[in-house]
Amino acid sequence: MDLNADKINRRHFLMGGVAAGSAATFGTESMRRQRAAERQAMIDAYAAQFYNPNDIIQAAVTGDTRMVEEFRAIQDSAAFPAPPIPYNREISKRLILLSRLATQQYITGRNDPTYDGNLQQLFDYDKSLDKYRLVTNFRGQERQVNDTVEIQIPQELIDDPTLINNPTALEDGLSQTEDVIRTGVTTAVSVGRRIEVFFGFLLESDDDSILVFRGTQRTSEWIGNIYAVQQDYIDPNTDQPIGRIHTGFRRIADGIINPLAVDAVRQINPNKPCYVSGHSLGAALATILALDIALAMPTLQSQLQVYVYATPRVGNPNFSRSYAQILPNSYRITNLADPIPTMPPTRLRAEFVHIGEEWAFLSQGGDILPNHIVDTYRRAINAEVESNQGRNFPLSGLA
Repeated sequence: MDLNADKINRRHFLMGGVAAGSAATFGTESMRRQRAAERQAMIDAYAAQFYNPNDIIQAAVTGDTRMVEEFRAIQDSAAFPAPPIPYNREISKRLILLSRLATQQYITGRNDPTYDGNLQQLFDYDKSLDKYRLVTNFRGQERQVNDTVEIQIPQELIDDPTLINNPTALEDGLSQTEDVIRTGVTTAVSVGRRIEVFFGFLLESDDDSILVFRGTQRTSEWIGNIYAVQQDYIDPNTDQPIGRIHTGFRRIADGIINPLAVDAVRQINPNKPCYVSGHSLGAALATILALDIALAMPTLQSQLQVYVYATPRVGNPNFSRSYAQILPNSYRITNLADPIPTMPPTRLRAEFVHIGEEWAFLSQGGDILPNHIVDTYRRAINAEVESNQGRNFPLSGLA
């Protein structure tokens, strides 16, 4: 028997089988593509009966206008009624000063571990505030990066390279794997620790009480600002939702600030006016926490007045309508050139609108920061240029 001939015959047989299989596969694929092309041609022919390029052009041209109209309808559905108590310019001047002090308190405390929160030590403290006593400071935890060090990274962390590029995730991972840091490679990482920082304060005088929260200072807080997801706001008295609010702001209010605002105000006289205020992030926190207080302390509810500056939108139309019924004496002071009050958009993942009667001014500093900072608001309010009247700007583009 010729073994070489036998091998050649078997090779020819196998190659022939492969060729036949390939031909069958290619033939099947060709038929599938042909059928798909025929089916698409039928669909195109059917759709052509309804195709009108003018309709498509018209839809594209009018799309933005229609969206603007929808946004206006959402905002109009949550129009805030005029408060029973008129806007108080002198109170507003005091509150915006205290918002400035809340920012200075945070900066001072973060850089001076010995600072105890005393407002009189701050640069912009004014003697007109001497009549107030400090009831409590609000504090929260913040991550501070200290230094770069070399450590041995456990193998399970090496297997997930995203952790190496994220110092916060790496730090959290290491805290859970202290017992296994024996093998791996040496790498340089930023090591941080949690420090206690100031978020605001509660003051009381013979005449009134004031609760103030500071504005955004950290990147993580900005991330919370733009995390435009909503959750139900639950009335603790009925266990029923009264609208939906920004999840990021709710998390900061519940998970960071200590003591809780409701617990703090139990120390004040409920028979005097109580002003709740803040700038930027502090304004969003003030909005939510004022409602928490009103529902938890019915005896104080009628005394609460909310003044918020440069506030982002906090909740949906149902929330705004509920807010107007529970806290009708609410005021929103806005720089028309400040983009933060336009965030989150009226409709993104959900619908967002403002609370409070709007008092506005225009100060254009040429960029986001000068248009938004608390000093810009303070100068305008001290000059008494804010107004709740309609504005007719030339070439405004508004109908």
